[in-house]
Amino acid sequence: MIAETVSKPTRPRLNPYTKALRRERIFSRRRLGWPYSEIAREEGLSQERVRQIVIEALERQGIDRPADHAMLQMVRLEKAHEVAAEALAAGDLSAIAPYLGVLERLDRYAQIGAAKQAPAYDDAARERLLAKLNRVAARIDAQDARKAAKLAAATTQEAPPGAADLDSGSSL
Repeated sequence: MIAETVSKPTRPRLNPYTKALRRERIFSRRRLGWPYSEIAREEGLSQERVRQIVIEALERQGIDRPADHAMLQMVRLEKAHEVAAEALAAGDLSAIAPYLGVLERLDRYAQIGAAKQAPAYDDAARERLLAKLNRVAARIDAQDARKAAKLAAATTQEAPPGAADLDSGSSL
């Protein structure tokens, strides 16, 4: 058979569920400190495709604030920090440079995360929250007033005429 006529087996197309599973595996491995090359080999993809998947997922999830990115990078660097610290503790002097590099990056991301923290509520958000609470309180007050009016109407209809005279004046 001629090599030109033999087609390569195609990979099955992934549905949304299997794409989500693959994305979760990729992010899990990134959090554990795996390099793109290892993830690509495990998933049967190119390094560039793995990078594209990560970038697309981050854009879709809205993790584009510097503080969020810094937090993601700090989590990813934890394993590298642990490995370098263990190597130093074992007396491996060649681990000094990687250890210092990881510490420098952790410090940089910690500064970004601390400096870029957005306030939980700005003045506009506080005003919106207060307005919403006022609307809810007004709605509850209106419901209570309607219930009270219904109760008053029901009690006046149930009382026999002259019952008010018996209650107010005669004590036997």
